[in-house]
Amino acid sequence: MKKLIKHILPFAIGFLLVVINAPAQSTFAPQNLGSSVNSEYSEINPVLSIDGKTLYFSRANHPENTAGRLNSQDVWFSTLNDDGTWSSAKRLPKEVNIGRYNAILATLGDGKSFLINGVYNRRGTLWLERGYSIIKKIDDNTWSKPKRIHIKGYSRMNKGKVSNAYISPSGDLLFLAFSTKPNNSKLTIYVSRQSDSLRYGKPKELKGDINKGKSAEAPFLSADRKTLYFSANYGNGRDNFDLYKCERTDDSFRKWSKPVLIPDSINTPNWDSYYKLNAKGSWAYYCSITNSLGKSDIFRIKLFEESPFVKVSGLILNKLDETLMHIDTSYQILVNGELHPNVKIDKASASYEVLLPLGNLYSIKPVLKNWNGISSDIDVRDVKEYSESKLNLYLSTIPFVLIKGKIIDKRTNLPISLEKNPRVLINGMEYDSVKYDQFSASYQVLLPLGSKYVVEAKVKNFTPKADTVDVLKETVYQEREVNLYLSSHPWVEVKGVALDNNSFTPIIGNSNPKLLIDGVPVDSITIDPASGEFTIRLPYGKKYKTAIASKDYNIIENELDLSGYVEFTTIKHNVFGERKDAKMAILSGKIINTKTDKPLEVGIPVKLKINGVISAAFKYDSIKLEYTLKLPVGYIYDLTPSVYNFYNKYEPLDLTKVTAMTKIPKNFYVTPIEVGQSVDIENIFFETSKAELKPTSFKALNALVSFLNEYPNVRVEISGHTDNIGAANINMSISEQRAQSVAEYVISMGVQASRVVSKGYGLTKPKYTNKTPQGRAKNRRVEFMITGI
Repeated sequence: MKKLIKHILPFAIGFLLVVINAPAQSTFAPQNLGSSVNSEYSEINPVLSIDGKTLYFSRANHPENTAGRLNSQDVWFSTLNDDGTWSSAKRLPKEVNIGRYNAILATLGDGKSFLINGVYNRRGTLWLERGYSIIKKIDDNTWSKPKRIHIKGYSRMNKGKVSNAYISPSGDLLFLAFSTKPNNSKLTIYVSRQSDSLRYGKPKELKGDINKGKSAEAPFLSADRKTLYFSANYGNGRDNFDLYKCERTDDSFRKWSKPVLIPDSINTPNWDSYYKLNAKGSWAYYCSITNSLGKSDIFRIKLFEESPFVKVSGLILNKLDETLMHIDTSYQILVNGELHPNVKIDKASASYEVLLPLGNLYSIKPVLKNWNGISSDIDVRDVKEYSESKLNLYLSTIPFVLIKGKIIDKRTNLPISLEKNPRVLINGMEYDSVKYDQFSASYQVLLPLGSKYVVEAKVKNFTPKADTVDVLKETVYQEREVNLYLSSHPWVEVKGVALDNNSFTPIIGNSNPKLLIDGVPVDSITIDPASGEFTIRLPYGKKYKTAIASKDYNIIENELDLSGYVEFTTIKHNVFGERKDAKMAILSGKIINTKTDKPLEVGIPVKLKINGVISAAFKYDSIKLEYTLKLPVGYIYDLTPSVYNFYNKYEPLDLTKVTAMTKIPKNFYVTPIEVGQSVDIENIFFETSKAELKPTSFKALNALVSFLNEYPNVRVEISGHTDNIGAANINMSISEQRAQSVAEYVISMGVQASRVVSKGYGLTKPKYTNKTPQGRAKNRRVEFMITGI
């Protein structure tokens, strides 16, 4: 394989063609494992040990099989020799080959336990029924007694002629291929999840297009659990099974993408099945009747190189005359800008050698003080096997001045972060040759001798101080340390919107809004007549009172605190006004601590969110512990108090049928963030006698989601409760399901599953009497309790 190697020269342009001696792609073709493994009989279902050194497989109708040469299948094995070949296959002992149809189907993660076909008696001497068991290899000659795997409903569901299975190394997933129709050979793939040791739930059919063909068999899950491999007949002949793969699309392991054929010339016009990968995923093993020694044979194909390196070697030369660099020069070689541990340099021969992983683009460069090292790029992103490349490296003398230093904030005397995109100007212009180091926040630029340079930094919202570097009379390489200083603009840029404090809509041009700063109109600032947006620059280091003056609005003062700012920044600050002719309802009340059932303590600040936005119309007196709030009538509002280190209970409020100036007493409730505190989640609704949430519940649940996002260390238990009507076991079940539905919704909104557990308590924990309809209604609830902080 040939690769184009591009040499990047700072002061000359050139391209070199370098040939990488890579093996041909044909070495990745399918390989029959040969007569040591395959025979005139059928070899199927290859299973590798964890270390890849033992291959287990089933051989059909061999005369040495337990049941002889008629309708028999025993497990045989072969071991990997040091030269990469496989030893002559041997049959496993009777402790494994117990029944008529024996098979090792998968290896578990401990490397000693295996999934085998069949269910056996306790002594491991007699096949009892169809199903699956786990057997453990104790040593080379000893195996444990098989232990049955209990799969809920499997014995009743599996009615077909044949079946096969695969278990994940962790043991939590069991993929099954079987038919539910009596004496049928059309297989469907299912998945069953582990519920306890050796116990699995009812198999569930995989969704999507996997099972839409004539038959699907031999499932295998990749090590990263994202890809499912299997064999299927999608209608291209009676026995034309091809190998497919599909990608998992959710965490249920039931939903998979549309199957696609496995590439790399594996599939043939005939039967192909039992596709398995080794632990590293570098080799695939599978079965086919094409190009076999007898019937079905085992093949393997290399997918990628297990020793994926390219060896790059060459000479270090003086670019001027192509001579070797002197033995006493202290050059080094960098790979992608860093010293590489695999680089070996022989100063006597001025040569080097480095072993680099495949799959990357590398820049190799010699470095020597006061010399220019020329970078050479070598691209092995598409090379799959071990390769070698000859690449000479060059150094050249440089008649330049290296100007380097840091870009520094004059106020802090600290380097300015590259996040602010600092630039260096040379004689008022930007140059691509200026290099920036994000780790040291420094710059450097190489410029020709014989000139005078004015150097300054450029950073948005900073004022620079220029410096001069004079190399008019210099003739040899120079280095100049020049730190560039800037001063931040002495203001904060404030962006905001003029808003109606009740409807939270912009105060538009018809109302002639004007921005007031400390009570004085700012005529130079224009408020956008359509969007209400404005921008103003204010000196930092002090506090301001902002407001909107308008013919249609009363002035509401808003505090803008810039006393803590010491450099330029941009902030958001909306300014509110109250419409003069608004038809308002007046709310008043207290903020109640649910733990004490009393108002909050004196001095605790309280805010209120209306429809998710902090309202300037909410007035709270932290001394009298009372609030007032005016809201336009005719609307429905979502109200949530905002108190730090408390859970703030969401409250819907319907003012659609309320007349102007109605006074509404209303308390809001907050719960301290303490382990053991519990809160009823009100305003959530389920379908009748079901656990399915109605969409009207989402606002209340979103309040819980917002709380958990705001306090990421809090963990909760979501619990379901019922009244005492009906059977206790039914109440317990519905309470568990409803709690689980709420928990699943919260998790689906991005909260980590480890922070949320659910539990049903049925009728065991009533909060109110069950003797009245009102009490029973209140007992039918979902609540959450803080279990950890």
